[in-house]
Amino acid sequence: MGKALENVTETATGFGRDVKDSVVEFGRSMGGKIDTARARTGDALSNAAASVREASARIDVLAGSAAHSLDAAGSVVKEANLNSVRRGLRRFAGNNLTATVMAAIVLGYFIGAAFGRKSAT
Repeated sequence: MGKALENVTETATGFGRDVKDSVVEFGRSMGGKIDTARARTGDALSNAAASVREASARIDVLAGSAAHSLDAAGSVVKEANLNSVRRGLRRFAGNNLTATVMAAIVLGYFIGAAFGRKSAT
């Protein structure tokens, strides 16, 4: 019985070492996989940040261009001289009498139709 007990003890000890070695190897393997996944995730996040920065720079350029156009339009409106516009329209009407009369008739028709619809409502 002593020999059988000794064999069981040796077998259990060997089995325990094998389990321990397997657990240690599993831990190393999983640690390596986790490190790889962490590195890939970090790289992906860095690439996403670079894409956001690039898109942001493009948006800044577009916004700057839009702001410049709005400033230019604001300057034109502020500096507009209504007397010169009126003189230009009179000059156009004098040189294009038929077109001016036709435009006045069409404009009058639309204004009359708009007021007519408003009255009917």
